Amino acid sequence: MAKRSKSAVEPAPVEATPVEREPVAAEVAPVDAAPAVLWPEGAEPPARSRFALSPQLSSTLDIVLTVVGLIVATLLGAALAVIEAVWSPLRVGGFRVPASLVVALVTNPLLGWFAYTVTKRRLATLLPAAAWCVVWIMAAGRTSEGDMIITEDNWVGLLTLFAGPLAFAVGIYISNMRQRVAPTRADAGNPAPEPPPLTRAG
Repeated sequence: MAKRSKSAVEPAPVEATPVEREPVAAEVAPVDAAPAVLWPEGAEPPARSRFALSPQLSSTLDIVLTVVGLIVATLLGAALAVIEAVWSPLRVGGFRVPASLVVALVTNPLLGWFAYTVTKRRLATLLPAAAWCVVWIMAAGRTSEGDMIITEDNWVGLLTLFAGPLAFAVGIYISNMRQRVAPTRADAGNPAPEPPPLTRAG
């Protein structure tokens, strides 16, 4: 019996054709998207602090603090004016000591700065300045007994009377300039973002 040939028994190998797959577009998350905060199921967001003030109560508290600060600045202006007026005739060894002038030049700008910082209004600084000026005008006049605290030969008192209001004006000017410079520094620290580069179409 004749043997079959090997080529007749074994089938010819079949070439496998590759299956074409459609490309899947990769999902790209936006760069500038804010991360979403997900709370676990059944969990509640953190409760508001019991010490947090409501907007209405916070506004009322700001008004009260502003009024109290303005009253304190006015009373300090009057009290310092009385002390400076009493010190204006001070003599040491026969020579006048400009203690009231030095105190006025130091404290008056601070009072103006304090009143402006508390109220954020330049007109509010006129109250401590007015209280100071009223006391000094009364000190420059004659008392019921005919006495005068600030006499014509008291150069310390006369110079303090003219320099005191100028010191208040300097304090107001410095406070105003500091309020203008603060937003400028904040803008310089946070420069504006650069615009995205232009892309050519096609």
